[in-house]
Amino acid sequence: MRRFAISTDRIGPVRWCWVRIHPDLDDFRAAAQRTAPWHGAGYWDGCLGCFQPVSYRERFVDGHWVGRWPANGYAGVLRLIDGHVTSEIVAHELVHAAAQIYRMNVRSDVRLGSDCGEHEEQFAYLYGELHGSLMSHPDFP
Repeated sequence: MRRFAISTDRIGPVRWCWVRIHPDLDDFRAAAQRTAPWHGAGYWDGCLGCFQPVSYRERFVDGHWVGRWPANGYAGVLRLIDGHVTSEIVAHELVHAAAQIYRMNVRSDVRLGSDCGEHEEQFAYLYGELHGSLMSHPDFP
């Protein structure tokens, strides 16, 4: 399996994602299931890629719920399968990665609005930077 990281720092603090390129479907599905064991048997059967976001941790402190994202900037893992990587799959999964980072750095609600305002522009920058980071990485197929 090949693995490397992509990142963005255009909007808010640096956030990064693991990219894992699995050698085959079975390896991909087993890894995805290990990361998300709450999904039942067969959940990953139709998938040829996925983005699995990091969990938002909450705890009750002094009468208030306190949430936090990982301090190291980790946003999640983008899983692809060698021999099944297409521009459509990459673009789709990067949208999920950009949405996760948008939730982490901009606002928890990803509804961007009805025009190309500030929120949509920030989202587009995040997506573009992640796509560029992935496509220019020497370990990407």
